[in-house]
Amino acid sequence: MKPKSGQSIVEMALLLPVMLIVLFGIIEFGYLIFAYSMVSQAARNGAEVAAQLPPHQTWLDLRNNPPSGYPGFTADACVRGIIEAIRSDVVLFDGSANEGRAIENFVIIRYPNGGQTRNLSDRGPIEIEINYPVRTITPLFELIGIRNGTINLRVVQRRSLENLGVDPTNPRGVACARDVADWRDLQQGR
Repeated sequence: MKPKSGQSIVEMALLLPVMLIVLFGIIEFGYLIFAYSMVSQAARNGAEVAAQLPPHQTWLDLRNNPPSGYPGFTADACVRGIIEAIRSDVVLFDGSANEGRAIENFVIIRYPNGGQTRNLSDRGPIEIEINYPVRTITPLFELIGIRNGTINLRVVQRRSLENLGVDPTNPRGVACARDVADWRDLQQGR
């Protein structure tokens, strides 16, 4: 019998691309499961804080139509507390990973039944939605046609209100601002 030289090279040339696709698929899906669990935990943390420190609907509305002198969406103590809770234990949002995308740009805080349910008699729900774009780590998704290898992970968490944002250190006992003038008063301790 004559030895068949080169047979293993041909077999490897045929199987290597398939094996690499399977390997990249395992790595990529593991990373996406990790990223989804991070986004889900972040939304859960934010919803739990939002149930204790629910921002006023009027402040949330200012985000899309900011007036002059608007200090920024996260200037309100309640919104800032929610964003800090979202960032608290998540390595995906620290600014160095995932192309430095800041999580607060992808967070939506809303009252699904309307802002009038922000009281303790109705205990209306508050929702935290995070629609966060995650860049994949291998070129696999780019090869199958997903633009730039970026996938949006969307998570919504809902909690019933438990508190109205009481701040015992403030003379008014309020932590959340209704509008820019109210925010200034809270900053000055009035």
